[in-house]
Amino acid sequence: MESLELFLTTVNKWLWGRWLVFVLLALGILYTFTNGFIQIRHFKFIIKKTLVDSYKARNEDKGSGSISTFKAMMVTLAGNVGGGNVVGVATAVAVGGMGAVFWMWVAAFFGMALKYGEIVLSQLYRGKDSEGNLLSGPMYYIRDGLKAPWLGIIIAILMCIKMMGANLVQSNTISGVLNSNYNVPTWLTGIVLICCLMTIILGGLKRLANIATSLVPIMSVFYIIVGLLVILLNIQQVPTVIAEIFTQAFSLKAVAGGTGGYVIARAMQYGITRGMYSNEAGEGTAPFAHGSAIVEHPCEEGITGVTEVFLDTIIICSITAIVIGVTGIYQSDLSPAVMAIESFGTVWEPLKHLATFALLLFCFTTLMGQWFNAAKSFTYAFGPKVTDKVKFVFPFLCIIGALTKISLVWTIQDVAMGLVIIPNLIALLILFPQVRKQTKDYFSNLKFYPEVKK
Repeated sequence: MESLELFLTTVNKWLWGRWLVFVLLALGILYTFTNGFIQIRHFKFIIKKTLVDSYKARNEDKGSGSISTFKAMMVTLAGNVGGGNVVGVATAVAVGGMGAVFWMWVAAFFGMALKYGEIVLSQLYRGKDSEGNLLSGPMYYIRDGLKAPWLGIIIAILMCIKMMGANLVQSNTISGVLNSNYNVPTWLTGIVLICCLMTIILGGLKRLANIATSLVPIMSVFYIIVGLLVILLNIQQVPTVIAEIFTQAFSLKAVAGGTGGYVIARAMQYGITRGMYSNEAGEGTAPFAHGSAIVEHPCEEGITGVTEVFLDTIIICSITAIVIGVTGIYQSDLSPAVMAIESFGTVWEPLKHLATFALLLFCFTTLMGQWFNAAKSFTYAFGPKVTDKVKFVFPFLCIIGALTKISLVWTIQDVAMGLVIIPNLIALLILFPQVRKQTKDYFSNLKFYPEVKK
């Protein structure tokens, strides 16, 4: 096991410590510029369209096997808002310092445009099964957009592996929190997770969408309120924390015998990787649910990517980071698995339990979304008949995740995420002119964008 961890750590350093971080950022910058800084110029319109208007039409499924835009966003957020928003942020701060938070924000800003592009492409390229249900995912715009069916199969297989790694992260987080705070045996947590996930899986996409639509808004608002309460009670520490975020983000100080620039490099690596892991911009996961929505224009669905990254990283991840900062808990020797939860309890013990409840909901809804993406990927690679026979294997990974060491779990996830991103980045790089064309068409049409200047 130690040899495996050493090998995976080496691969992880090669992927994330040397080049992939900068490629992701560069592609996010490309999509930001070529789409006219959509996340700034049209932010007000996007929030109204995706949160207010789509909520009103949340039950309007417009075709067989399709779901509404709001439900697609909730399914995607169910897969995004999870342990990465709490434990992932705590890990980034613990290893990369408070400066990692700044780079997490940078990743989120450019990630908004990147995720927007992924979703637009998912609307342009998708398929149908034998029953007429919509099929979507990065495999389809790689197959049809790049004309590379072989690469579509590769990313489908890599996506399955990535989702398995993500399962380990979420189940490990849940078992770690319950064991540390309530002495619940890790094996018992794994078994309960298997049973709960099986119940969801038997209901398919519709059940998943309905549960996500009910749980995601409630748990997100609940976590935000509790987090803001902790911050308000430590309001005098906020200026210091904000100052640390910016100063440490650009610090050239050497740490523990490291060389000059080590602090900034480590802050960048952990801030961007944890930020990207949380909002999944550039990973190709958003197209699975959003490609199943029927809208009048691809960009009408694409703009939900801006909202998702904003809510996931700029709001929820930032609250976790600032709570950890103002309470000073990040300077302790606590494990990242419990660091964020303990920080809530520093102001009032019951808040610790409320935050634990929110984290458990986050992680479980993420497991739901990950199963959906894994099943879609497996179907593309091996066909529906094989998927029907093996799709119930996914929940049983929860017992492995619940019993595995946390550092190994995160390393596996980082490696899997890095590998699956590579073919998706190739597609996004080559197909960006199509996204740009759709963006110009959407925001110059009064039918879709009433604020067009005459």
